[in-house]
Amino acid sequence: MDNNDFEKNEPVQENESNAAKRLRLLGDSCDDKIHDEKEAITKGSFFGNLWYQYKWGIIIGAVLLAIAIIFIVSMVNKPKPDMYLSYAGPLYMDNETRAAVEYTFNSMMEDYNGNGEKLLNFSAITYQNEEQRKQSADEMNANYGVILHSNENYKARTTIQSQMMSGMVAIYLMDEALYKEYEATMLDVGDILGYEPTSLIMAGEGGVYFKRTQLYRYMVDNTEEGKALKSLPDDTVLCILPKLETMDEDMHESSLQLFKDIMNFGK
Repeated sequence: MDNNDFEKNEPVQENESNAAKRLRLLGDSCDDKIHDEKEAITKGSFFGNLWYQYKWGIIIGAVLLAIAIIFIVSMVNKPKPDMYLSYAGPLYMDNETRAAVEYTFNSMMEDYNGNGEKLLNFSAITYQNEEQRKQSADEMNANYGVILHSNENYKARTTIQSQMMSGMVAIYLMDEALYKEYEATMLDVGDILGYEPTSLIMAGEGGVYFKRTQLYRYMVDNTEEGKALKSLPDDTVLCILPKLETMDEDMHESSLQLFKDIMNFGK
C-alpha cells in the first residue's frame, strides 16, 4: 500500500493543519519524540539562554561588584593618618598656604601609628562673621581672598560644628572670634604643658596665637616652604579639644604630644 492508499483509508479532517495531519498519520511515536524534544529544550533553556535573557543585569552586576571590591581593597590598603588638623576662619586658603601649613605641622609630627610613614590629614574651612564679610567687601577681597555669601557661610559654620562634635579633629588653627565662642570647651594650655606660657603668646587659657610661636618664626625665617604662612591672619589661634567620647584615644594622645612639641619648639 502506498502513501496515497494510506491517506485514502484515513478519515479526512476538515481544516486540518499539516502538523496535525502528520501526527495523525505517523502515530504516537512521533508525538512522544516531539514531547521529548520540547522537554529537553525546557530543561536546558534557563542555562542556555541565561546570557541572552539577563546579559545587561549580569554586566551591571559584575561592574558594581568590581567597583565594590576595588573600594574595599583601597580602604583596607589606605594608610591611616597620624594626625588630623583643621583650619577654621575667614581666610580662603590657597594651595601655597595650605602646603606651608602641611609642611610645618608634618615636620613636627612623628609616626604616631607606627606604619612607617607620617601622614597629616589637613582640612581648611572658610568661615567669616558679619564683620569679616563687610571688611572683605570694603577691601575688595584683599583681606581674606574671598567674600562668602550667606548660604555658604551657614554651610561652613554647620561643617565646623559637625566636625567638632564628631571628634575626628582635636587640633585646630582657628580664627580668634570663632575661638572665643568655643574657648570654654578647649583644654587649658597650662594644664597640657605643665607650666604657664608667657602671656604675650596666649589668646586665652585655651589657646595661643600661632604667629607668636617660635615654630612659626623659624619656619618663616628659615624655610622656603614656610614663607606662605604669612598669609594666615595674625589672630589665628592654635587650640586643642579635650577627648570626646567619639574621639579615638590614641589619636587624641598623639594630638596632645604634637601640641606640646610645637609649644616647646626651640626650648
